[in-house]
Amino acid sequence: MLANHPVVLNAKKSWEALTDRDRISLKILAAVLGVLFIYSGVWVPAQNFMVDQRSILETNKNLLVLVQTNQQALSKTARSSGQSTAGIDSQQLVSTVTNLAKKEGLSLKRFEPSGEQKVKVWVEDASFDKLVSWLTELERNLKVRVEQISIEKDDAEGLVSARLTLSS
Repeated sequence: MLANHPVVLNAKKSWEALTDRDRISLKILAAVLGVLFIYSGVWVPAQNFMVDQRSILETNKNLLVLVQTNQQALSKTARSSGQSTAGIDSQQLVSTVTNLAKKEGLSLKRFEPSGEQKVKVWVEDASFDKLVSWLTELERNLKVRVEQISIEKDDAEGLVSARLTLSS
């Protein structure tokens, strides 16, 4: 089928018309081009991918170390939050929580009272260290405890988004 195609037949005739030295030169050229294609089309992209993945791995390791170091502070805050005295109502709690957040340099994206002595809070693109400091300050000085927390890391290093339920 393909062997009887006019283009293939012309190529065979041209090949046979070449001298032995020209055939060897063309074979060497084809081998060099093949190696060059494999190097630039397979090896270099694979190397670049490997370097990128190692960089991502290092970033993730650093984030893991940061979270593990601060996990103890969050655990202490959650454990000691059971010592809370008589609570304040949800409107006072919202005011207290937002004032302390501003003082700590946190921007609350959304908050809503939930029940008599609870408030739900959403924080986005916040420094993890500032968030932990804020929660520690709430518990220590105001006896506000964390009932529920969900933290997700952001794309930027050291930044997180969190959803919290706080109670007094």
